Amino acid sequence: MEDHYKLSFTAVSLGLSESLVIAETYLSTGDWERTKERVKEKNLLQARVSSSVQRMYQEVEPRLQTLSEGQMHFLVEEANLNEQKQMLWYMICKRYSFIRDFAAEVLFRRVQLLHTDLQEYDYTVFFNEKADWHDELRNLKETTQVKIRTVLFRMLREADFLTTENQIIPCILSPAVVNQIEIDVPWSLTIYPTQINLIKEGEHGTT
Repeated sequence: MEDHYKLSFTAVSLGLSESLVIAETYLSTGDWERTKERVKEKNLLQARVSSSVQRMYQEVEPRLQTLSEGQMHFLVEEANLNEQKQMLWYMICKRYSFIRDFAAEVLFRRVQLLHTDLQEYDYTVFFNEKADWHDELRNLKETTQVKIRTVLFRMLREADFLTTENQIIPCILSPAVVNQIEIDVPWSLTIYPTQINLIKEGEHGTT
């Protein structure tokens, strides 16, 4: 477990359109500073005020920087919509160990136990357990706690892992996504609401 959880993810939820715009710009410039300048100058994020552009960019860039250049090419040039969402969830979990721990310890585990729902109670139990070990969670204002939970559940819905009624939507990773993430980190396959045997079947091309 990390000594400190980063909790700055509330500025952007899944960030599909923002991530694709910034990733595509980076791949064309090859430089993060030039990417930032181009995104701001041309208002590529289509925000009404410059402060919103700044806030969104500052959140999305570090997420994208968790990807290799090959993974970023896959995200922008090869992945379909479902694969893009799966890759965005992967980079969010790579950036934020709080979300990664929740995905592996709660979402993934519930699917393994054949539970079909994910409720706020499940999140509260997880949060309280982690707060025993993390001062940054224990010291949060209640309004901030609610915002973090709200954005996390919104991410899950935007990734197509959760319905508006909090029913878990089973996820089958494509072989292309598995090839992109499995070699990276040992937890890669435990952040999605899927059965490990389905992942392995997909990896071998079973439909």
